[in-house]
Amino acid sequence: MKKKLLCLTALLTATISAFTLTNNVKAATKWNTSKSVTKEENGIKYSAYLTEDGKESWIYQIKLSKKITKLTLPKEINQAKLTRVGFGKELYNKGEDEDAYQNLFGDTIEPWHNCYGDLSNDDKNKQTIQTVAIPGTVNQLEIATFSGMKKLKSVVIPEQTASVPAYTFAKCSALSKVTFSKNMNEIDSTAFVKSNQVKTFSCPKANKTFAVKKGMLTTRSGKTLVLVPNKMKKLTIPSSVKEIKANALNGSQATSIVIPKSVKKIGAKALESKKITKVSLSSKNKTYKMANNCIYRKSNGTLTAVLVKTKKITIPSKVKVIDDTVSVMGKIGTKNQVHIPKSVKKVVEDWMFFGDSATVYFHGTKPPVIVSKFKGNEFTALPIFNKVYVPKKAKKTYIKWAKDRDGLKWNNLHTF
Repeated sequence: MKKKLLCLTALLTATISAFTLTNNVKAATKWNTSKSVTKEENGIKYSAYLTEDGKESWIYQIKLSKKITKLTLPKEINQAKLTRVGFGKELYNKGEDEDAYQNLFGDTIEPWHNCYGDLSNDDKNKQTIQTVAIPGTVNQLEIATFSGMKKLKSVVIPEQTASVPAYTFAKCSALSKVTFSKNMNEIDSTAFVKSNQVKTFSCPKANKTFAVKKGMLTTRSGKTLVLVPNKMKKLTIPSSVKEIKANALNGSQATSIVIPKSVKKIGAKALESKKITKVSLSSKNKTYKMANNCIYRKSNGTLTAVLVKTKKITIPSKVKVIDDTVSVMGKIGTKNQVHIPKSVKKVVEDWMFFGDSATVYFHGTKPPVIVSKFKGNEFTALPIFNKVYVPKKAKKTYIKWAKDRDGLKWNNLHTF
């Protein structure tokens, strides 16, 4: 009985200690955003917040009074070590989704409107900066922090920084070399989008999460392809890769890609790239098959990718499912025809990889079943704006199919 009481006491003590430690950690990283502090040196004004205990600082904005070629961030603000850089989520309207971001220089970043801060007049002086020195104390970068720095040539991610968030270095037109930190364990696929000169990734051997193989960022084991440098033109996926992560080619300028037999999983939009004209899939690949310039999964007939090489895009007759993960390699426009075979029995909401400009041909006399991710939203899976052709004898069936879901303009429905 005494032993049980001792064990219980020890467990209770450990729990209280852990709770106290956790609270202390939380207290140490709680930011006081009600009071901003500033530091000015060498024509640069840093606006920052401090933690409540005054031990850490966070630079959320910079103003330059002159043009500089190198930006060296201070190691501390008001004797508080710098640990965070960028306009953080606490500074946006609380309770609302961000419809825009802000970079370190106060520029508005709206990727969905092709706005990355590179044309902004908010701080033109930033456009002469070629290098940025970030202190090793920094462990957190924010979304879009350095977006739009047109002259930035190279960057070294600080050793303590574990994550590179969305649009961090987007539209950095001159950026060519990126060195990741040994502690990095997460990177957003949009981190370098529109930075088309990035040709080199470098990752320390000490990093336990990632590695660089054939110039591409992979997991440490080499089994997952994570991200491809935008400037790399010819991609030969390493034979160790079993999975190509979603959006791995985000922003890629590649013109060709070779997929080995080892690949067993291709993530959502993983192969999407506008300039690819040549794709080679190993005939020994047991998971995927390529036909009619399309890649599909053998086991369930799910369409995976479409290479746009000709005006007529004919989906293979082995395809049974088209969902929202399809990668388009090349561009689909008004001159393209997309032919959906009768074998397609199911489409998933947002399956329309062909956009709203291509002409669509449904060859089945029975429309595919629409699967919606959100109940009642099935109408969004219809090609509302496209010119649509259906078999003559199935016209009434397709009209009912569309009518039931409030879609497909009648003047766009044709028969063949």
